[in-house]
Amino acid sequence: MYSGFWKRLCAYIIDGIILYVASVILGSVFTMFEYLLMIPFALNLTQSATTFVWVTVGARFLLIIATGWLYYAFMESSKWKATLGKLATGSVVVDERNERISFARASGRYWSKLISVCTLYVGFIMAGFTQKKQALHDMIAKTYVVDKNVLELQAEGYGNADVREI
Repeated sequence: MYSGFWKRLCAYIIDGIILYVASVILGSVFTMFEYLLMIPFALNLTQSATTFVWVTVGARFLLIIATGWLYYAFMESSKWKATLGKLATGSVVVDERNERISFARASGRYWSKLISVCTLYVGFIMAGFTQKKQALHDMIAKTYVVDKNVLELQAEGYGNADVREI
């Protein structure tokens, strides 16, 4: 029933590609507006031009961070219960009652991934070795990444449907 490490890794790679393309597009649009706003400063080089550059660098950084967070949090708390990468691999994110998670829980799950990064990705690798295939951020948020088809079989009344029975 639980999605294993390799399936989750594939989903993560797909999501990474999607976020990369989105960040390139958003970055291009942001750069276009940045140059348009920079014209008055370029005509009159002052200290405010340097300040403007630092503000735009900060805004660009926040845009990149917010894009990833909102993508994961909105998608995993949506009716689909999964990001596009998880949908492509047939996985969904659920709580302990196999129900959709809230935006707040999805946000907590996303931000707790930072702990897994700080542990040299050991928190992610844990998904390959724990009984319920949970990574560290899943344990913190009390979430599970499960096979969508098995979850639907259980919802249709097939009781304790398990991956091995299908």
